[in-house]
Amino acid sequence: MTQYSFKVSGLTLPKGNDLFGVWQVPPAAGVSFDVSAPAPELTWRIALPASPDEAQSILSEQAQAIQRGESALTQAQERMARLGQPGERVSFAAPIAEPEAELLSALNALQSPVSFGEPGVEAERRQTQDQWKAFLDQVNRMVSHYARVETEIAGALVGQTVVGWTGDLNTIWKPDITAPSMRLHHQSVHLALASRIALLRMVVVVGTGAANLAVKLSIPGAQLLVLPAAWRFVQDVLREMHNWKEQA
Repeated sequence: MTQYSFKVSGLTLPKGNDLFGVWQVPPAAGVSFDVSAPAPELTWRIALPASPDEAQSILSEQAQAIQRGESALTQAQERMARLGQPGERVSFAAPIAEPEAELLSALNALQSPVSFGEPGVEAERRQTQDQWKAFLDQVNRMVSHYARVETEIAGALVGQTVVGWTGDLNTIWKPDITAPSMRLHHQSVHLALASRIALLRMVVVVGTGAANLAVKLSIPGAQLLVLPAAWRFVQDVLREMHNWKEQA
């Protein structure tokens, strides 16, 4: 297939990963929580080949990737709910999937006064917590400011849509735009919006999962302590989905 690209500027994610495997995202240079600082403009840039059929195939494939990510989020939510059910003990049980094992290990560490203060355990927990806070900061900026979606076809900009935080759309077209190019840009906008919705849903899945698991821990502020572990678990389930697709 002809070269194509899906890039996002003004957004950073842990280790530069797009958790749904669609967008190229610059790696985070650091963690900043200064809400008074001007937010960089969020721009989703999609470059497509000249062939309408080939471009359509590429967009459809990326839309399917977002759908797989949504399915993985549902799976992560269900798996955390099972671990949070009454009668399920926060301990290891064999056989157990790797994400569950990592999550239960983190929960056990929170309850263990011995492991809780270990330098290695604390450093890893702080790193995950910083990643979660940075992700929340990015999502907050993403929904609080307008976003721009740009579509290039064969190197030429054909459409540019500004999406307001209320969902209003304002599009500027290339003067000699064709109907197929207009349809491709509309699909690009839908793909960007679907990605934003999926990221928002990820926050909900992590938050509800942490709340369900926190009831098992008899320590103060359990839900806040569990959030980083739930965040890591969701990422692990998404990676599972990517690995399964690559092996299929």
